[in-house]
Amino acid sequence: MATYHPPSAPDTHSLEFYRSIISKSKDLISVLDTEGRYIFVGESAQQIYGYKPVELLGKRCLSFIHPDDQPIIQQCIQTVVAGGQPQVPPFRYRVKSGEWRWVQSEATNLLDDPNVQGILINSKDVTEPYLTSFERDHHQAYYRSLFFEHPDTVFTLSIEGTFQHSNQHMETLTGYSEADLETFKYIDIVHPDSLPSANMAFARVLEGEAHTVEIKIVTKDKTEKYISVSVMPVYFGGKVKGIQGIARDITQATEAQALIKEQAQQLNNILESITEPLFALDSSWCFTYVSSAFANFMQRTREEITGREIWSLFPKLSPTRLYKVCHEIAGKTTSVHFEESYQDTYPISCTLNYTLYSTSQGITVQFSDVTEQKHTQRELEKLSLVASKTINGIMILDPDTNIEWVNDGFCRLTGYTREEVIGISPKQLYADLQADDTLTTLFEQKYKSMKPFSLETLGYKKNKEQLWCYSDVTPIFNKEGELTNYIVIETDITEKKEAEAKLLKLTDDLYKQNRDLQQFTYIISHNLRAPVANALGLANLVQKLPKNEPTFASALEKLHTSVNQLDAVIKDINHVLSIRDSGRTASRELVNLKQVCEEVLESFVEEIPPYAATVTVDIAPDHNLLSIKSYLFSILHNLVSNSLKYKSNDRKLKLTIQVVPDDRGYIITVSDNGLGFDLKMVGHQMFQLYKRFHPLVHGKGIGLFLVKTQVEALGAKLL
Repeated sequence: MATYHPPSAPDTHSLEFYRSIISKSKDLISVLDTEGRYIFVGESAQQIYGYKPVELLGKRCLSFIHPDDQPIIQQCIQTVVAGGQPQVPPFRYRVKSGEWRWVQSEATNLLDDPNVQGILINSKDVTEPYLTSFERDHHQAYYRSLFFEHPDTVFTLSIEGTFQHSNQHMETLTGYSEADLETFKYIDIVHPDSLPSANMAFARVLEGEAHTVEIKIVTKDKTEKYISVSVMPVYFGGKVKGIQGIARDITQATEAQALIKEQAQQLNNILESITEPLFALDSSWCFTYVSSAFANFMQRTREEITGREIWSLFPKLSPTRLYKVCHEIAGKTTSVHFEESYQDTYPISCTLNYTLYSTSQGITVQFSDVTEQKHTQRELEKLSLVASKTINGIMILDPDTNIEWVNDGFCRLTGYTREEVIGISPKQLYADLQADDTLTTLFEQKYKSMKPFSLETLGYKKNKEQLWCYSDVTPIFNKEGELTNYIVIETDITEKKEAEAKLLKLTDDLYKQNRDLQQFTYIISHNLRAPVANALGLANLVQKLPKNEPTFASALEKLHTSVNQLDAVIKDINHVLSIRDSGRTASRELVNLKQVCEEVLESFVEEIPPYAATVTVDIAPDHNLLSIKSYLFSILHNLVSNSLKYKSNDRKLKLTIQVVPDDRGYIITVSDNGLGFDLKMVGHQMFQLYKRFHPLVHGKGIGLFLVKTQVEALGAKLL
């Protein structure tokens, strides 16, 4: 006969039983002493906080708590120690990733329990539910304020169109209280004339479209009002469950607008019968009326001009006589007639005959275009006469940018005769004169814009002599607004640019010398002073000690050490100075970057295997650079040496050397996953002489300084 043997029950009093429960718990069990230091941390700390238990043991819990929450948690700990049972509020705890997480904890005083002798803490991560609750309460407060404190009428409707809730302004607008509207639908207060619009608005919002509609309603006392209503859908569970609306009384504005519209239409019909350009300004210089003729003349629409301030919309009018006369007659009742000519103030060069009518409310301006083609031609001839006598180079181009005429100054400036350049396009001319093809393309783009522009250009004379010019280009238009010519004025600024280049180089040299001087001053005051002082003191001591005493040998040995230190510093200074000076004079050769990298790595062939390092070289075989090979080797050697020296003991070293070409040459990158350091804290000291950031690793603090010195000696820069 078979017999059933039940499985043996676990030993619930065993240490393994409690340890297994605590390690699998989603909550963290920990124990604090009376000072708030961890004396026990459950294994779930790594799952909840990211810390291994050993990383927390012996540390104060407050050091992981947000500074704003520390006072209340400190108070809770003191209350527990005193025998109380405080309600610990949620607080922010910094997990190992650096993120702040919200934690809910319970504290129990077990200081008198001989098996615990501490404060038992049961903690759980409540970040998601806490933030969700906070966000919900936050939005609810905003919603209640928007609904009940809104200065306009706010209401809600069911999807059947029945009023549900409204604020205190509803009764002011309609005469109906919230209680009156409990059985009302919106159609019960909408005027019959506006019912189609209201129904359409209701249908659109049920489809999820928020919008604004203007309708007419009938109030409780049978008064008709115009209102503007903004309606929006209320979603719940992904579906529209209701409608919220905001209504404003616009009765007075609507009636006034209708009257103004009727009067404005009558006035517009009268003014539009005037064929010449006309506009009206108020006392604030804003356009109150713009005729179609004026809008066409300005090449704008009436909507773009009406309501705008004339002097800000057309700033080129500010220095004109029109501006002066308008301000002279402003506020007076008078009329003025005058003519004024313009070159580029209006869309076309023109001469206008003005008639201005001024009242206390504003100014009305009417004008006619009296520009004559002969006048324009006469102005161009005068310009040519002036241009022929100036020392600057001047070109007159046709609309296709072919040269029509150049002055004597241009011929003296470039060495070309007038016959050699007439009929040539700028592109053909610049092909001989310009040193940079991109400037030719830029010139063509600027010409096509048909707007005035200026550029500094580097070119060459006919004899190939370098020539810097400041080119000032102005397009010329006729009265129909058609482009007729370009005027180009060339000013020789070669001496100025050469002086600027010399000044820039001098400034750079002075900066570098000053920086080096500051660095060497630091070395002398900090690195030379100590060994010199020690050597002097020991030298005096040696002179006073008998040679047969033990202290004499000891002092002599220390004197030797100080002198060696002094010698090492002097050698470092000489090395740096030799790099800086030789970098400016040493001859350069075409260096293959991949070959140099391989030679550097070959010098570490005995060191890389013990570190179990993974080295990746991403350099194309054809990457060649005109440089000093010994400097490139030294730079890479120092960087690779640092990668090996400052590797992390927590991970396998990964070293990557990459070369990427760009417009300036090559970007050489050496990266690793070693110890590293905080750039925000030490970045400004990273390349200073004798600066070290890992004191536990042997080094002099000169490697990165030499890297920077050699990079700058090559004319490159560190990114």
